[in-house]
Amino acid sequence: MSTKSMIVIGIATTVLSAALVFNGVAHLRTVNSVRASSQPQVMAPPAGPAATASNPQIDVPPAAATEAAPTDGQPNVPGAAVLPVDEPDQDTLDADSMEQTDEDAATEEVAQPITIPAGTRLTVRIGESLGSAISQAGQGFSAQLDQDVVVDGQTVVAAGTGVGGKVVSARPAGPLEGEADLQIKLTSLKVNDSNLALATAVRSFGSPIKGKNKVGKFVKGLAKRAEGEEREVVLAEKSAYSFTLRQPLQIQ
Repeated sequence: MSTKSMIVIGIATTVLSAALVFNGVAHLRTVNSVRASSQPQVMAPPAGPAATASNPQIDVPPAAATEAAPTDGQPNVPGAAVLPVDEPDQDTLDADSMEQTDEDAATEEVAQPITIPAGTRLTVRIGESLGSAISQAGQGFSAQLDQDVVVDGQTVVAAGTGVGGKVVSARPAGPLEGEADLQIKLTSLKVNDSNLALATAVRSFGSPIKGKNKVGKFVKGLAKRAEGEEREVVLAEKSAYSFTLRQPLQIQ
């Protein structure tokens, strides 16, 4: 065999050996990778007492703290506990909403005044005795509503409400004055701790002597006195009388 043939055979043998070695190494890496993926993951033992010879403690680095996203007014500190944000309770929100609705409804109701029309009759019970001989013009007196004041089927002022009145004229019986006479009217109504001004027609009590002139009235007066028919006008305490409203009255 020639020298050239021996060199070619040596080179071929070297190349073949290298290829076999390369294939073996690649196969070994593949097998190791498959074994590593099929083995279960070993969990770090929990921290416990100091390691002993039979139970050596394995140092496990602490897990990386998760950075919580910053919340309302809370700093973004790694490892810091995120405090829950207080939110209003749904029942509280509903109660507040209902209360606000009630307040709005009450405001609208107050904003719309109720009008008691002219011509309405107000029946009251006077709180003191009045009379042609015991009262004086300009004197005030107290009273209370004896009946509810109703407008369009709705009670706007309840019975028992305080009322104020005034004596317009008080004339006792006498030899020249003629028949006794008493005139009164209502002047105020107490609603929501406020006295509202009233304008009612004047009520007259007594029977004036009728005559064509003063002489005729005087002669008739003398005849009544002689017969004993001349009497003073007396309105007893707690007695009830009705008055007619002359002007409309608005109640807030």
